[in-house]
Amino acid sequence: MGFTSRIAALGSALMLLLMVASTARSESVDDKIKALEAELTELKEQQIELKKEATAAAAAMPSFSYRPGNGVMIEAADKSWSFRHSFEAHMRLNFLSGRDQVGRSNGELEGRRFRPEFYLCLSNCLWMIDWRLDLDGFGGNSDLQRGMIWLDAEQLNPWLPLVGFGMDTTNSGPVSRSRQGSGSVGAQAEYDLFTANQGFNTGAATYGVSLTWDDRSLSGIGIPGRISRFQIGSAAYAEGDAGSQVNTDRKDFHAYLSVQPFSQLKNKWLRGMLFEYGAWFCNVDGRAVANGCSRYRVRDNARGNGRTTLFDTGNNTIGDGLHIQQGPGFLWSIGPYTLRAMYVWQRSEDGAGNGPGSILNDTRGKKTGSGWLIGHDLFLWSPKGFLTGSVNTAGSVLVGTHFERVDVELGCNGDTGISCATFGGHIPQFHRNRILLREADLWYFIRPRMSVGMSVLWYDASNLRTGANQAAHNLGICDTPNVTNATGCRNGKGGDWVDVFLNWRYTF
Repeated sequence: MGFTSRIAALGSALMLLLMVASTARSESVDDKIKALEAELTELKEQQIELKKEATAAAAAMPSFSYRPGNGVMIEAADKSWSFRHSFEAHMRLNFLSGRDQVGRSNGELEGRRFRPEFYLCLSNCLWMIDWRLDLDGFGGNSDLQRGMIWLDAEQLNPWLPLVGFGMDTTNSGPVSRSRQGSGSVGAQAEYDLFTANQGFNTGAATYGVSLTWDDRSLSGIGIPGRISRFQIGSAAYAEGDAGSQVNTDRKDFHAYLSVQPFSQLKNKWLRGMLFEYGAWFCNVDGRAVANGCSRYRVRDNARGNGRTTLFDTGNNTIGDGLHIQQGPGFLWSIGPYTLRAMYVWQRSEDGAGNGPGSILNDTRGKKTGSGWLIGHDLFLWSPKGFLTGSVNTAGSVLVGTHFERVDVELGCNGDTGISCATFGGHIPQFHRNRILLREADLWYFIRPRMSVGMSVLWYDASNLRTGANQAAHNLGICDTPNVTNATGCRNGKGGDWVDVFLNWRYTF
C-alpha cells in the first residue's frame, strides 16, 4: 500500500472516530435535556400541588370584612360561625339654661353613648347571640344593654319568623322609626319627648319574647312593595333591668307593622314612602312597684342631674287595668331629603286596685296623653355638589329641623272632685300641660359614620311647677325659689328656655 493510500485510510479512520465521538456526545446531551425536562415537569407538578394545597388552606381560613356602621366581622369559610364587633360612641358638651347647682351644666362633657356591641352567629346565622354593654355613666346606666338569643326560623321555612328571646330585649313599638330616624346618623338630637318618657320608649325590656317578620314581599298580592317589619311580642317593658324579675303575673304585649308599599316601583316620588303603626298594651298591676306604665311623666332632653321634670303624676299613680299607647308614623325619603311625621296617644283604664292605685277610685279613664312631631332631614352638600351626601361620604353636611307638641292631662280637682295633691304631692298646682319643642341641627361628617354637630332646642311649656328646686326655678323662669306664690312665680307659671348641644359621634 502506497503512502497516499495509507494517508487516505488514516483519514477515513480518523473521520469515523470523530463521527462516533460526535454521536456519543449528541446522545449524552439529549439524555441530559430529557432528564432536565423530566425534572422540570416534576417540579411543575409539585408547584401545582403546592398551589392547590395553599388555595385549600386559604379557603379554610376565616374571612375578615368591615362595613361602616356595622363593624368588623370574622366568618368561618363554611359559615358554621361568625363573630361581629361594633362600637357606638357619642360625646356631648351641654349648654343648658338654668341653675348649674342642680346639674344644668354649662360646658360639661357628657358621655351620651359609649357602647361596645358583640354578635355571635352559628350555623350560617340560624342562631344568633347578641350582647351589648351600656357604659353611658353621665346620665344613663353602666350595665348590660342587650342580652338576646335569636333563632332565624325563616331559614327553616319562609313563613316562619325571626324568634327573639332573652334577659334584656329590644322591641319595635309605636312609631318606631319616624320618632327620630337614627340617633347615630340622623339629625334629631333625641327621641320625641312624649314616647321617650312613657314607659315603652325604645322597647327595652328586662325579659321577653318577640316574633319578627322582616322584609317580606307584597308582590304576591299585587302590591309593588314590601312589609318592612311585622312584630308581635310579650315582655316586661320598662320594668326592671338586665334580666331582673318583676313580681307580677300580668303580661304586657306589643304589636308593630311598617310597610313600604311602593318600594319596587321606579317612580322616585313614591318608592321612598314608609307607613308604620304600633301599639303597646300594658296591664297595670298596683301590687308591682316596677310597672312600666305606672305614671305619666315628661322630662326634657338633658341627661344626668340636670334632666328636668316638666310634668309628673308621680310613681304608681295609675290605677289597675289596661294602659294602651298607639299611633301611626310616616317617612318619605327622596334623594337627600327625608320627611318624618308621627302621632301617638295613650289612655289608662285607671281602675281601683289593691296597691298604690287604690287611692284613685272613681278616676277611671281620666289620664290621657298625646304627642306629635314633624321633622325634616336634608343633606345640603358634599364633595359631589349641592343636595348630595350620605352618612358614609366624608365631607357631607346634614341639616335638620323638627317641631313637636306634647299634651298630658289627668283627672283631679274639677274633673273628679279628687285633689291633685292625692297624687303624691308631685303636681298639686295644675293637672295638665302643653309642651312645645322646636329644634334645629347641623352636622358635618368627618369620615364615614363619624360626625360633629350642634343642636339648638327651644322649649315652651304652659305649666311648670314653682317653688324651691322645681322646674320653673331650676330652668331660670322664676327667681324666687322659696316662695310658692311670689309675684312673677304663680302656680303653674309657663315659660320658655333654650338648650344647646355640641356633639361628636361615631359608629364603627
